Amino acid sequence: MAESEIDGAVLGVSQVPFRLDDLLSESAKTIGAGSSSDSGRMWRLPTDHPAPIVLAAGIPDPPTLPVAYIREALSNALDANPSATLTYGGWYGYEGLREAIAERQSHIEGATIGQDNIIVHNGSSGAIDNVSKTFLQPGDVVIAEAPSFSGSVRSMRGYMTEIVEVPIGDEGVSVEALEETIERVKAAGKRPKLFYTVADYHNPTGVTLSERRRTELLEVCARHGVLVLEDAAYTELGFDDGPPASLYSIAEGEGVLRLGSLSKTIATGLRVGWVEARPDFIDAMARVRFDMGGSPLIQWALTEYLTSGDLDEHVRQMRPIYAEKCEILVESLLAYCEPYVRFRKPEGGFFLWVECVGASARDLVQAASEEGLVFPLGSNFFSDRENSDDNHVRMAFSTAQPEQLAEVGPRLRAAFQRVAD
Repeated sequence: MAESEIDGAVLGVSQVPFRLDDLLSESAKTIGAGSSSDSGRMWRLPTDHPAPIVLAAGIPDPPTLPVAYIREALSNALDANPSATLTYGGWYGYEGLREAIAERQSHIEGATIGQDNIIVHNGSSGAIDNVSKTFLQPGDVVIAEAPSFSGSVRSMRGYMTEIVEVPIGDEGVSVEALEETIERVKAAGKRPKLFYTVADYHNPTGVTLSERRRTELLEVCARHGVLVLEDAAYTELGFDDGPPASLYSIAEGEGVLRLGSLSKTIATGLRVGWVEARPDFIDAMARVRFDMGGSPLIQWALTEYLTSGDLDEHVRQMRPIYAEKCEILVESLLAYCEPYVRFRKPEGGFFLWVECVGASARDLVQAASEEGLVFPLGSNFFSDRENSDDNHVRMAFSTAQPEQLAEVGPRLRAAFQRVAD
C-alpha cells in the first residue's frame, strides 16, 4: 500500500485526513440543511398514532394518478421511436413537447407563445435552478414573498444571493412594500435582480394575487429593471373560475419568466416542468445548461397527453375533488376549532394557511403529532425559520382522504386544549 508522510507520521493513503470544511463551497457552507417540504417528500411521521393523518406534502391525490395511461404512453413512445426516446434529451427538450406546451399555454393564457418561448426541465425546480444560473450573480438580491415556498428560495440562495422578503396579504403581495424594498436595496448599493412570486393559489397561504395588483406589480418591476419569476405550479387547480390573467400575458412576455409544471396536475414523479420566456432568454438559459436534458422517453409519452386533450379532461376531473377536500377540512375546523384558528379559505390549490390563536404554532405541531395529525410549521416558509413566525401552520389537503379531513377538527381541538393559554 502506498504511504505518505504528514507532520513526520507515516500514514496509509486511506488515513490521510480530509477536512470537510476545507473542501466545501461557500454555498454548501452557508445554505444549511433543508426541510422535508423543500424536496416535496412526505415526512417520516413524528407520531406513534395508529391512524395518522398527514397534511404535509402538496402533491396530487394518489388514487387519481393516471397510471394506466402513463404505462401505455411509455410503451407507445418506445414503439414509435426507440432510438430517440432512449438517448440524451438535449438542452431545450423534445421539440414535440415544447410545441404542445406552447400551443396549450397560448390557449390558456390568451397569449402568443411559440416553441422558441419554451425550455423543458426536470420539473419546475430544475427550471428555477437554470433561471438562477442564468440570471443571478453572487451578491444579487432576490425579493420573495413572505411566506414563500422554501424549496424555491433555497435554490436561489444556493447561488449566493441575498433573499429579502416582502409581506403577502389577502390580495397577494403588497406592491407598495415591494417598491419600498426595491428602493431600499438600491439605496444600500445592491442590485435587486429578481422578484419571485406564486401568484395563483399561493404556496403556502393559498392567496391569489388580485388583477389590480398584477398590473401594479409589473409596472413597479419594469420601472426598476427587476425580473419577475412567476411560479404557475397551481394555476390550473382553481375550484371554480380560474385566476386572473398571467403576469406573463399581461406583460406580453417582457421582463417575466413563467414557470410551468406537470407535477401538480398529473404527478410529481414525472419531473417535467418548463420556463416560458422571450426567445433570447430561453437561448441564454440553454447556454448554461450542462445536464444533457431531461428524459426524452417521458417527454415523448406526455406529448400525446397534451395534444389529445386528455390532460385538459384530467384537470377538469381534479378540480372538484380538491374543492371538496378543501371544503371538508374548512368545515371540520370551523365546527371544532373556531375559537383557536383563523384562516382565509383558498379558491384553489392544495393549501390552507392557519393562524393559531392562544397557542404557539411550535407547541401545537408537537401536540397535534401526538394526536396523529402531521403538518409543518409556518416558520418553515420564511427565510428566517427560527424567529420569523410562530403563529401559523400550513395544512395540505390534497392527499388526505375525505374521511380523514373530517377528523382533522376533533384531533386539532384536542391538541389545542393541551397547549392553549
